[in-house]
Amino acid sequence: MIKGALFDIDDTLYSHELHAVPKATLKALDKLRAKGIKIGICTSRVAAEMMEIPEELLNRIDCKIVGTGATTVVDNEYFKSYTIPLEDARRYAAFFEENHISYDYSDINGDLYFWGDVDKVNKGKYLRLAGGNVKFKEYEDEQITNLFYFEAPEDKISEIDAINPGALISKWGNSGNICASLVDKSFGLLKFCQVYSFTTDEIVAAGDGINDDVMLEMAGIGIATDDAKENTKAKADYVCRKSIEDGGLYDALADLKIIEEDVYDMKMFSFDLDSTLFDHKLGRISEMTVRSLKALKDKGMILCLNTSRSYDELYNVPKEVLDLMDEHCLLDGAYIRNREGCEVFYLKQENIGKIVSFFDEHGITYRYCTDDGSGYLNQHDENKESLFYRLYRMIPEIKKYSGEKVVQFLYYATGALREAAIDNAKDESCFLLPFGGEIAPAGTSKGMGMLKIAKKYGIPEEKICAFGDSYNDIDMLQKAGLGIAMGNGQRECKDAADYIAEDISDEGFYKALLHFGFIEELE
Repeated sequence: MIKGALFDIDDTLYSHELHAVPKATLKALDKLRAKGIKIGICTSRVAAEMMEIPEELLNRIDCKIVGTGATTVVDNEYFKSYTIPLEDARRYAAFFEENHISYDYSDINGDLYFWGDVDKVNKGKYLRLAGGNVKFKEYEDEQITNLFYFEAPEDKISEIDAINPGALISKWGNSGNICASLVDKSFGLLKFCQVYSFTTDEIVAAGDGINDDVMLEMAGIGIATDDAKENTKAKADYVCRKSIEDGGLYDALADLKIIEEDVYDMKMFSFDLDSTLFDHKLGRISEMTVRSLKALKDKGMILCLNTSRSYDELYNVPKEVLDLMDEHCLLDGAYIRNREGCEVFYLKQENIGKIVSFFDEHGITYRYCTDDGSGYLNQHDENKESLFYRLYRMIPEIKKYSGEKVVQFLYYATGALREAAIDNAKDESCFLLPFGGEIAPAGTSKGMGMLKIAKKYGIPEEKICAFGDSYNDIDMLQKAGLGIAMGNGQRECKDAADYIAEDISDEGFYKALLHFGFIEELE
């Protein structure tokens, strides 16, 4: 039985890509705490280097083991520190100063001191971890827990190692963190066990770096992140299938049954199409995705295709998939089609004139859609026509706008023009995309279309599951009871989701449905 969870911080709990702790990771920590599991961190950072770690993470931590196992802090009180012998510390410092090797050291009070070339070191990440919480001076016989040297010349590494062959040095290239003999992250795990009277078998530990290997190997269950070194993965019992940014740590703890996934009672599913169901790398919807949709249908679920495509642009979607859908919510919710007919919403005519004038003035290619489900390109544009054919296996008719009612615009512009275009449609629904944007009628969106359809069937929003990958899916994911972003999706979309699936090319859609128990495993 797992009673304690011990984590490395950097790129295990804290994402340097996001400069934050992923939402799914915080959720996992809360689930651990709810089960009465003690949570600890075991990091090579010293106390002074914890300044940038968010309070939302630190407030969830029961025990902090810093300095690669050298110091244990419980309830913000120092529990125990293990120091480098005074004579060894003197010899290291003298050697570094003599050879002009920059170093810092942390004393038993957690204060951090630095000697050497600050400009050189600050080009890396080192001193930035401590912010301004660093004092500058040479070593003066303080009791110290950690001594870190920076970018030593290659020919000096063996000499550093020889100063005390029994010392444990965690190395990152030509830099290293020196601790007292026997002190490393496995030692830190033992201190965690000592604080709470756990055995090592009662601990789950997670990490990503070489200095985490001994911790993962000693723990009852060791978890390596998806981007850990191969040696670290080899020491682990479980390797994350996804990045920590995409909820890999959360999934690991759920897969190992250390935490339980939330239970959802869904009645309706709303799916984006491109890069969610339709894999453009394959040029089709995978067989497993089609089978997954059929499995949902067999369970009596209401299925809604929710896409910014027009009806004409569904040309390369298999009829069997279209027939599985109870509703087609097209053009960002402005064109809802089902077996009984269509419900259509229009842009304001006065706005259409301003929008078209802006596009024409700046030579912007755009596609506009009318209420018969058709879309038209305003001008010949070889690149855009090629793009339409590659994505949809069709090319819209070339037809200059001539006063028709318009349901939606899709335009292609970058730089300042991308945002300037929507200045002409401030009271409509606008969605910026990497290559341009979409302009739909006021009050319409994929999310609003989804809720309108759910209301028709008497389904509350908490019983809706939505899948998407892009900016215009964010509203839909947030309005659904469970919003799932694809692993290949835009970062902003992922941040809005409750759960992040694996990549579409790795059958992420099917695996997400399986993860939540919405369907049974398919052979």
